[in-house]
Amino acid sequence: MLEKFPTSMLPIVFALLFSGTAACSLFFLPPLEDQKASLLSGDIRLRSLSSQAFIEVWGPPTYERREQMQFFVVDSGMYIPRFRVPLGESPPGWDSMMASGEAYFLGYAERGELLGFLEGRLVYREQMPAEQIHAVGKQWKKEDLFKTKPETPPRPPQ
Repeated sequence: MLEKFPTSMLPIVFALLFSGTAACSLFFLPPLEDQKASLLSGDIRLRSLSSQAFIEVWGPPTYERREQMQFFVVDSGMYIPRFRVPLGESPPGWDSMMASGEAYFLGYAERGELLGFLEGRLVYREQMPAEQIHAVGKQWKKEDLFKTKPETPPRPPQ
């Protein structure tokens, strides 16, 4: 069979194999132990870490929130949540791409980190003073006061 395989097809075969490997990394997260090791070494990469890894390594967040969210997709590959952009404006580097879905946010005031996850992957990271994280948490609590029962997302299993 190999004798009949045209060598001119080899570059195409290798390209397909490589793109298949790259595509798999888009769908599958690294094992949790690898994610935790990455966090412990300070290597925080978008789309390769889960919220579970952060919670297991950093402990419970000061604030957490689940909600349907629209994100601006910017040039750096980061997704900026709608609530972090002033009304009527767009973030720098945005070229009209949007992503949306059930988002999960973790606010670590003591670390100065606000993290956002979409489809189980880290897509947003912003470092800010603890006061700003507390302000975001207060805003979330205020918004929760005005949510109706259908708008309230179900609590994740513990």
